[in-house]
Amino acid sequence: MLHLQVDVKDELVQGIRSRSLMKMYSQRLCLEPLEPYHAELLFDGLQSASIYKFIEDMPPQSVQSLRDRYMVLARRQSPDGTEIWLNWAVWSLVEKCYVGYVQATITIDNSAMLGYVFFPNFWGQGYALEAVKCMINYLVETYQNLNFRADVDVENHRSIALLHNLEFVRSTFFQNIESNQDEFNHEVQYRKP
Repeated sequence: MLHLQVDVKDELVQGIRSRSLMKMYSQRLCLEPLEPYHAELLFDGLQSASIYKFIEDMPPQSVQSLRDRYMVLARRQSPDGTEIWLNWAVWSLVEKCYVGYVQATITIDNSAMLGYVFFPNFWGQGYALEAVKCMINYLVETYQNLNFRADVDVENHRSIALLHNLEFVRSTFFQNIESNQDEFNHEVQYRKP
């Protein structure tokens, strides 16, 4: 199958919305393009406080607020047109339920900032590694010359181990990053060479 790569700048100019995201499959997972209807399906899993120990987010207050957020993300492009937003809900073919989500924000300078959230009941089972690998493979096949990166709290040992397994290397240390929980965190940026 012939697959042509897309230039990020062209994609931003033409508008990402003109091209729909497809479901992606790995050995145990289906990554579904995130849509507003996923709010109801992911809401309960996103209520665990342990998810938010190391990330700049809070549990959604209601299904409707999550649906509203997903409506914005489903546009797949920032309002100012400088970022491509790609998000997938992660369905386990083994567990027969959603286990989290993965995301990539691609900027005009070809940076791809990766993010991932998995429900605590499914930590330690390799789902995050499998899903993020699947997403990276899609991004490499679809876009030209992306620079992958991820910012991680220095105390988030699970996420750091995941990035090492994906062959990311430590790049930059950020001290005293203010969080939305009125605390200061230390973050490390990882890049994929």
